[in-house]
Amino acid sequence: MMSRFGVLVAIAVASLAACTTPPKYDWGRYDPALYSYYKNPTKLADLTATLKAIIDAADAKHARVPPGIYAEYGYLQLQQGQDQVAIGLFRQEETQWPESKVFMDHMIQVASIGTTGKPAASPAP
Repeated sequence: MMSRFGVLVAIAVASLAACTTPPKYDWGRYDPALYSYYKNPTKLADLTATLKAIIDAADAKHARVPPGIYAEYGYLQLQQGQDQVAIGLFRQEETQWPESKVFMDHMIQVASIGTTGKPAASPAP
């Protein structure tokens, strides 16, 4: 009786394991790069390169860039004084992920202040 139960459990587990789906997005080496950067902020170049590689890999495969990657890469560009590049990345995030519109509009406004010294005109609703 017990051995039949064990066989049934093994079959059930094997069946469920076969139902797993592959990840929806290719996050590349995002997790280790972010962790490394948090532990040692001097590894900013590594995180920047990782984010660019994720974007480039998705573009090459005609796949979607994972949520937040354009925004994070844009923020790093903003920190490095690349305001126009950051604005373009924030717009890409907003286009690909419409639910980020409010936050990305705010980040575009922040980046625009850095560029012009004045707040940008608010986008039409």
